[in-house]
Amino acid sequence: MRKLRYLLCGKLSFVCLLLALLVGGLFLTIFLPALLAPIAAIERFFALLCAVIVCCDGTPAEYKLSKTVLILLLPWTGAVLCFFFLSKPRKTEFEGTMSETPSSQFPLAALSEALCGVGACTLKTAEYFSVGHDMYVRLLEDLRAAKKFIYLEFYIVAEGVFLGDVMEILTRKAAEGVDVRLICDGFGSALTLPSSFGREAERRGVRTLVFRPLRFPSRAAGRRDHRKIVAIDGTIAYTGGVNLADEYIGEKIRFGHWKDTALRVTGGAASALAALFCKTWNENDKTRPLVPPKTAGGGIPCAVLCDSACETTQRAGRQALIKLFAGARKRLYLNTPYLAPDASLMRALESVALSGADVRLMIPHIPDKKLPFRLTRSYAQELEKSGVKVMEYTDGFLHAKSVVSDDVVFVSSYNLDFRSLYLQAECGVAVKNNALADRLASDFLAAWAGGTPLPREGDAARFFGRLLRLAAPLM
Repeated sequence: MRKLRYLLCGKLSFVCLLLALLVGGLFLTIFLPALLAPIAAIERFFALLCAVIVCCDGTPAEYKLSKTVLILLLPWTGAVLCFFFLSKPRKTEFEGTMSETPSSQFPLAALSEALCGVGACTLKTAEYFSVGHDMYVRLLEDLRAAKKFIYLEFYIVAEGVFLGDVMEILTRKAAEGVDVRLICDGFGSALTLPSSFGREAERRGVRTLVFRPLRFPSRAAGRRDHRKIVAIDGTIAYTGGVNLADEYIGEKIRFGHWKDTALRVTGGAASALAALFCKTWNENDKTRPLVPPKTAGGGIPCAVLCDSACETTQRAGRQALIKLFAGARKRLYLNTPYLAPDASLMRALESVALSGADVRLMIPHIPDKKLPFRLTRSYAQELEKSGVKVMEYTDGFLHAKSVVSDDVVFVSSYNLDFRSLYLQAECGVAVKNNALADRLASDFLAAWAGGTPLPREGDAARFFGRLLRLAAPLM
C-alpha cells in the first residue's frame, strides 16, 4: 500500500498524467470537428422527434407551447423531461352511487354524471365557513360524534395544534371501533410530516395511505392529490381549501391573516364525497378495500364535481367553471390564490364581463410563492382590460377557492391554474341555493371592501409576467 502511494504521488505519475492530457488534447483537436456535425444532427433529430410526439399528445395548446420551448432551450434534457409529462387520457370511472334525482333539476348535475359518474345529488344542509378556524371548531364536534367511520383526505398534513387535536380524537374513536383512515399526498406532506408518522398513526389505530410517495424517475410525479375531504358516517362531509395544517386555522401566522373557505354538507353530497375517498383508497391499497356508503337524500339541488390525478382531457372541474361563467347573468364572484387559466377560461371570463354582469376577481396581495404570484398578476391585468374587476386581498394570504354565479356557489379545492385544471386530483360541491349564494357573496364583498386595487406595473414587470406564461402549464 505504501509503494502504491509513493507511485501515485511520485514525479513519474505526474508526467504520465501530463502526457495523457496532451494525447487527449491532440485527439480532440484532430477528431472533434469531424464528430460535431453528426452529434448536432443527432441532437436536432432527437429534438424534432420529441417535438412531434409532444404535438400529437392530447393536451391543451398551452402545454404543447411550454414543452416546445423547453425542447428548444434544452434539446437533450428538456426533451427527456417532456416525456415525464406525457400521459394517456382516461375517463373517470366512479365507484359510487349514481344519480338520485333527474339531471335536469340542476344544470351541473348532467356534467357530474357524464364525467364523474355521480350525477344529481341533493343536500339536507350546507354550512359555509368564511375562515378555517370556524371549520376547525365545527369539525372537532363532528369527529367526536362519529359512530361508523371517519375518512380524511388532504394534500397537506402538518404537525401542529390542528393535527394534534384531530389525532387525539381519531385515536379515541379507533379504540371505540370506528373505522378511521387518512390519505395524505406524498409531495404536499413530504416536508411537514416525519417519516415515522405513518407507523405511529397505524399504532394508534388510524390507517394511513400516502398518495404517490416521491420517487424518481416517475411520469406521474406532478400529478398530486390536491383534494380536501373529511367524510363522517356517510352523512356529513367537509370540502374546500382548508388543509390539515395550523396556518389554515390561524394557529400559525404565515403572510398575515390566512383567508380560506370550506363547506360542510349533509345528505347526498356527503355520501358522494365519502365514495370518492373510497375510490382513491381502493385504487392505491388493494389489501384493505372500502365499500362506498349508500346514498342519502335531501332537498337542495347540488352536484359533486371531481377529477382524478390521471386525466388530461374531459376534466369536470374545468367544464364546470366554464358553465358557471357562461351562466352568470347578474354576478360572478371568484376567489383564487393562483390564476393561470387556459385560453377557453380566459375567453369565458371576458365574455361574461362584456355582457354586463358584475364580474369580480380577488387574488392575493401577499405572495406565498413569487413566480406564481407574478403569473397571477399578469393574467389578472389582462382580465381587467376586458372589464373584469380585480382586487387584491391585503390582510394576509388569500387561499380561498370559491365561485358565486348568480344563485349557484361552487366551493372546492380547484385553483384557477393549469395544475388544478389539468393535472391534480380535485373535488368540490356546487349548490343551487339563493340563501347560500347570498352568504358567500356577502363574505366576498366584505373582503373586497378591504382590498387593494391591482397596481400599475412597469414595462419590465409586465414583460416578465408574459414571459412566465410560457412555463405556466409546468409550474
